[in-house]
Amino acid sequence: MKKILVAAGGTGGHLFPAVAVIEKLKEFYGNEIDFHFFGRSDKIEARVVPQMGYKLHTTKLTGLVKIASLNTVKLPFQILASVIKLRKIIKEENIDAVLCAGAYLSYPAGLAASICKKKLFLMESNVNPGKAINLLANRADIIFTTFDDTKKYFHAKNLYKIKNYGNPVRKQILNSVDKNIAFEKFNLDENKPVVLIFGGSLGANAINKTVLNSLEQLATMQFQVIWQTGTANKIDVKLPPNVRIVDFIDDMASAYSVADLVVSRSGATTVAELTVLGKPAILIPLPSASNNEQFFNAKFLEKNDAAIIINNSDIPEHLLNTIKKIINDSALLQKMSESSNKLGHPDASSLIAQEIVKNI
Repeated sequence: MKKILVAAGGTGGHLFPAVAVIEKLKEFYGNEIDFHFFGRSDKIEARVVPQMGYKLHTTKLTGLVKIASLNTVKLPFQILASVIKLRKIIKEENIDAVLCAGAYLSYPAGLAASICKKKLFLMESNVNPGKAINLLANRADIIFTTFDDTKKYFHAKNLYKIKNYGNPVRKQILNSVDKNIAFEKFNLDENKPVVLIFGGSLGANAINKTVLNSLEQLATMQFQVIWQTGTANKIDVKLPPNVRIVDFIDDMASAYSVADLVVSRSGATTVAELTVLGKPAILIPLPSASNNEQFFNAKFLEKNDAAIIINNSDIPEHLLNTIKKIINDSALLQKMSESSNKLGHPDASSLIAQEIVKNI
């Protein structure tokens, strides 16, 4: 049996691509392969990993903050403690390889893999690599990327390691959906266009505020809206008959299936889902993203005619007009959908899974 240690979590954007690969590895190899996870006990991985039936080895490690604080001083010691713990896990559990999906959890896991002379696989979901992936590139055996443009951020000596297979998408997103049932689920008219608006699981205040202030205008529109406000934003207001409001969508596959246009942030996982499903999008990059990665992700789609970018500060002025411009132009919608679909990688998880097994 082969064993892989997975360093992924903190956010769904880092966890779910790794989950997609693990789902495929398990599908291909069954009981011949097993997994251990490295993450935090207070983040999304603490809920998802046990549900998958795998052991989560926890850490108190935090990410690097831009403003000097006590955490900045503690960080080197946290990294050292994590490396020591991970070396012990690798030896005691007979780990064969380490898979790092980016962010702060990856760095000590990658160091431990290198020290223990284990295969190290890196997954970079964004156009521009994060700090951890950049620091580990020299030690990696293979670097899996999502965008062709990503290779320009790596040193020439590491280019041979890059496999540009795309960002893996969970099977629950890829599974076919009965659109009739999906329309019924959201109580929508299947003969009218649908705009799906969301800002992530916690929501996005700037997007929510603009939609809230536009309800009177939305009531006069010929399209319908599914508006996910996020679990941190409970909105109690009288809605127009063409607007459906939810705080969280647990069945994104159904929501995507009825959507003719998506308005969202541009995290790597969202971008991967949009392109694999061929969904036209209005993308609003999160301005506080640590490496400005959401802007670069969105820019890649925009330059390939799959999306239109609106800056966070421009949402009140431009969002509604941009929605109307796209949703009322069937030719533009079709062109954006086709362009988006060309960028998708539905086989990413399969290709990455095969490459990993071939190299351990």
